[in-house]
Amino acid sequence: MVRLNSSDKVEFDCVGFGMNAVDYLSILDPYPDLDEKVEVVESSVQGGGPVPTAMVTLAKLGSKVAYIGKIGNDPEGEFVKTDLEKQGVNTDYVIIDKKSKTSRAFIWVDKDSGKRTVALDKTKSSHTNISEFKSLDSISTSFLHIDAREPEVSIFLTNLAKKLGAKVSLDVGSLRFGVESVFPFVNHLIVSKRFACGFTKLSDPISACKELMKKGFETVVVTTGEDGCICGSPRGFTSSGSTKDFGTGRKEEEVFHVPSFPVKVVDTTGAGDVFHGAFIYGLLEKWDLKKIARFACATAAMKCRKLGGRAGIPNLAEVTDFIRNFK
Repeated sequence: MVRLNSSDKVEFDCVGFGMNAVDYLSILDPYPDLDEKVEVVESSVQGGGPVPTAMVTLAKLGSKVAYIGKIGNDPEGEFVKTDLEKQGVNTDYVIIDKKSKTSRAFIWVDKDSGKRTVALDKTKSSHTNISEFKSLDSISTSFLHIDAREPEVSIFLTNLAKKLGAKVSLDVGSLRFGVESVFPFVNHLIVSKRFACGFTKLSDPISACKELMKKGFETVVVTTGEDGCICGSPRGFTSSGSTKDFGTGRKEEEVFHVPSFPVKVVDTTGAGDVFHGAFIYGLLEKWDLKKIARFACATAAMKCRKLGGRAGIPNLAEVTDFIRNFK
């Protein structure tokens, strides 16, 4: 993403950089207390990580995407890479580090609620060095999606993206050091209620959204789980007039709530990540903000009907039918 005058660039709708992992998932019934033993109801091994899962979502919806994070030279790393490729995500620019171990996430899901506990093992995973990136000068993209776990690298990539005229979206689920240093380079902030309220020290997600909007983002989205999301835009969004429009076509209010879609929840793992991918898809399509948020909520809800962050991700036709038939 450096030589702007290159004539042989590979064009993507979105490029993602962030943590990846192999998810080891188990549904438990009942969910155990400390020092208890239970049997697994169902299990699965899937690729994970917020940004990679968002890229898989975009690929399922029909976008051309690439992932450029780091993996270890180990079986888990090969699994991450192969799984992304199977899902339609370009991995030509993935960094393979022989001295690093690919992260693993151990996820226990409560059968009754679908809520989960995640234990992330990054003990032998190394940070990314800017010098490790390869052939970024051959990439052109409309969007860069990051998680800011590595702020210095994220800022480096956002600067390259800006030179291409690309927009930057940021996914933050939990409070972490250095994330605010990335804010000035971000157009679209999509965060969890936990982060929004923790960062602003406000208990109400609507108030937190308004406070975050003061940072100058084009849009701020606060995901609130089963309650849907809160969206805000200082400038408002208008409909593109697409025939697939699910929105109102009106100029949006500054801050508004979009409810979730009720489904039979099996597992909430990755719901936020899928929301992010679907939200970026709507931005790429230039839909109005309310339509984008409704589309993202529907896509995330559909994912929750299956175990794991990726097994239940729908394609565009499935989401369209789901919204059209929703009562």
